[in-house]
Amino acid sequence: MESRLKPAGFSGNFEHSSRRGYMGSAAVLPAAGAAKARPPVDPCCVALRVFVLAATLAAAVVMAANRQTTTVQVAGAGAVPPLKVTVTAKWTYSSAFVYFVVANAMVFAFCAGALVACRSRSAVVPVMVGDLVALALLFSAVGASAQFGLLGERGNSHVRWSKVCDVYSRFCEHAMAAVAVSLIAAFADLILLMLTILTIHKASSYY
Repeated sequence: MESRLKPAGFSGNFEHSSRRGYMGSAAVLPAAGAAKARPPVDPCCVALRVFVLAATLAAAVVMAANRQTTTVQVAGAGAVPPLKVTVTAKWTYSSAFVYFVVANAMVFAFCAGALVACRSRSAVVPVMVGDLVALALLFSAVGASAQFGLLGERGNSHVRWSKVCDVYSRFCEHAMAAVAVSLIAAFADLILLMLTILTIHKASSYY
């Protein structure tokens, strides 16, 4: 008699049926212990990351290997004949160039680690924060080194600092080439960061 009062299709398992009604009949629950799907890798972002990796390495190596030794003629006082003095220019003589080499080496190490961790979903936010720090390092290092390079190229008449790039022409050319490569790497890292933010924005459910 009791079975006749039950509605048709009622199995008695209310918890199971209500869960199916809430989740939808087509919903499939993941199996326990199933591995999380890895995030897809954008080939454009990987290419930009590899470019920043190579550019920062090249900039750091060119600046670290930059050295020039030349002979200059110093005029003597009165009847003293001019003297020939051997002078050397090295990147370690400038704090701006030292900072430049260290900053590019740090960005290179970060990009290498980011390429290894690009398939990990938990590394998305740390990599974005690292890109912000790398961007600040590159732009600040480029600005400091470019200012010091312009000072060597043009001098400063207000404080009576003479230009030195007419003596160390090869040294200045290599330094400016390294700065230019690092500047291009900084813009590439900026584009990479913008693409990452745009991808997360599109995948977000809040917008």
